[in-house]
Amino acid sequence: MEGQTVVTSDDHKLGTVIAERDDCVIIETGHVFKTKHAIPREFLHEVGGSMRATVTKDVVDDSPKVDLDHWDCSTVRLHYGLDGPFEVDPDPNGPETAETDQRRAGQTPAPETRLGVQEGQSRPGYDTPAVRERQANAADPTGVTANLE
Repeated sequence: MEGQTVVTSDDHKLGTVIAERDDCVIIETGHVFKTKHAIPREFLHEVGGSMRATVTKDVVDDSPKVDLDHWDCSTVRLHYGLDGPFEVDPDPNGPETAETDQRRAGQTPAPETRLGVQEGQSRPGYDTPAVRERQANAADPTGVTANLE
């Protein structure tokens, strides 16, 4: 594997493989100012005599530089998102919505309130509309209709 060329997913030449340690491949990049970076083996595939990385050049360039004598594979794996904290659902009660916020505040969520009004339940603090026999007549000069209270 040493001496193979590493090419990124966006067809940029990264560098040459110089070593393989702790399930990581160490490559040397650059022409004048050479740096060493490690790429986890999970992101590399051998294709036609060269190694193809499934990550872009920017991801590799942003990864921690490697010293062959003293280096930590866990920091490299953390950079690539393979190790470290993994949070499936930050809220065990479900997704953050306006309804969950209202329930936590002890209020009835708006959809349930609307449903209650449609079913004939009154909302606390609100009067239900009065049902009248007929509407007031706008043409009545006194403004009073006999059936209205």
